[in-house]
Amino acid sequence: MHRALFVGTLLGAALLNAGCQDNSSTPAASNFTPRPVYENREPEGLTTRLSGFAVDPEAYFFNLANCAVPPAQCPLPPLYAEFSPLFQRSVVRGALVTLQDTVPDPATGQPPAPGAPVPSDAQGLWTMEKVPTRRGAPYFVLSVPGPGTVANDVAGPFPLPPVPAGNYLTTMTVRPVVPAHSACVGLEALQMSDQGILDAVARSLSAESAPATVTVADLLNPAKYGGVTVFWLYAPGFPVFRVPADNTTVEASSGRVLHVEWAPPGALPPALAPLQSARGFFIPPGPPAASSSVGIIVVVQPPLMGPPATITYTVKDTLEIAPGQGPRFVFQPLDVPQVPGLVTFAGLQLNSTVPTTTVSIPPLTTCLPGQ
Repeated sequence: MHRALFVGTLLGAALLNAGCQDNSSTPAASNFTPRPVYENREPEGLTTRLSGFAVDPEAYFFNLANCAVPPAQCPLPPLYAEFSPLFQRSVVRGALVTLQDTVPDPATGQPPAPGAPVPSDAQGLWTMEKVPTRRGAPYFVLSVPGPGTVANDVAGPFPLPPVPAGNYLTTMTVRPVVPAHSACVGLEALQMSDQGILDAVARSLSAESAPATVTVADLLNPAKYGGVTVFWLYAPGFPVFRVPADNTTVEASSGRVLHVEWAPPGALPPALAPLQSARGFFIPPGPPAASSSVGIIVVVQPPLMGPPATITYTVKDTLEIAPGQGPRFVFQPLDVPQVPGLVTFAGLQLNSTVPTTTVSIPPLTTCLPGQ
């Protein structure tokens, strides 16, 4: 968008009438002050280049959890950063990435179908050229099923076990993208598999409804479930800091809330083993837990009885800084559209309740709303 400055220019009466008036007398002083007029212009045809990484958050956690045997700490920084082997071994090669528009089609009243996807390369990087530049309504990054594989073969400073492979599901990342500038960089196309969190949810629901069973495919069947939203809450820190926020939960205006835990695959006692997915995730049986120790919360919606709704989610921290001093973490409520037939994934880095004087101004290339 270019900003054009138009300044009006005053032509004095003496100049306008120089040929027909007496110029011997001094003209009266003028009190007119030219004022600039600003006009916003957004030429047609501008486009934005979007780029980012296809990342498997379950693989990242699997690598982080296996980095060191507790109580030892992993010597690698817990960051979504290109230089970190934890991240390099979590990118997905050959993932298919597109955009979900939020502007309804005037003819149907529904958002248009996503465009043709672009693949991620050997480093998990994807690039989408010539997205129409606009302000206002955002897009959401959408990953669709394809031949994507996690980068288990990336070498690290020490051996890490391979992440169990899985099929990637249609996943919408809850992070608005407004392509109002020439480039949007660092966008995450998060990949949810059928061998991790969702498999743990299906196993838990199957145990409740035995002898009937629930599969991951059932969770994405609009006739059986009205949507499934996965939250992974992270502790405050640098923008690329990815350490699970312990003892956190999410309250939802609709749907059933489930708290997911993790243990090394095969480490659970035999009675609990059927509840654990190949990647180590499980939901403990018995009365529902108040929170998740690893910040993973799944909300499943009942089948639609009418048009999809907008669900309000509120993050809650169940621990306090100190007795009577309030929670450690906060986050603003989120209104997320209910979308049956796919996985809605919200990876949220929470805010600390401890006051800070540090001002964080995201660059324009993050393409957040309001920039």
